[in-house]
Amino acid sequence: MNQQFLLLYDYNIWANERVISYLRTLPGNLFLKEVDLGFKSIAEVIGHLISVDEICFSRIKEEIPSSLVTKQIINLDDASNYMNKLQSQIREYLLTISDIEKIITYRNTMGEEFQNSISEIIQQVVNHGTYHRGNISTILRYLGFSGIQTDYIVYLRK
Repeated sequence: MNQQFLLLYDYNIWANERVISYLRTLPGNLFLKEVDLGFKSIAEVIGHLISVDEICFSRIKEEIPSSLVTKQIINLDDASNYMNKLQSQIREYLLTISDIEKIITYRNTMGEEFQNSISEIIQQVVNHGTYHRGNISTILRYLGFSGIQTDYIVYLRK
């Protein structure tokens, strides 16, 4: 396994855990509070993140993923449990990969065939997570709360 991609994935885990930990310090009703900002709640953003990560993990394993249906997350414990389990499985699997540049052929959710390397799929997972953690920060600011720093450079400085 290429150490740089493992570092990137570890950053993704750290950032997700940091968001969940921060959300635990805020009023409990914020997690399910409905907004009109692309996603209807923080719970929906996290459910989407988990669902897409599951699809990407299936692709890396060269399995046929289930269709993209946002996982229904009912509370922070639920979110944390799903994320921790999935992220542990992905990280453990990444440690077994000898060729990070191996090309994977897969079909997207629309049925179109694509080819990407494992490293590109990992990069997509990390970028996708970064983007949607930004959605969570936007929702928090809209609701009158600040977000939390999850930048890669902050991770590297820890």
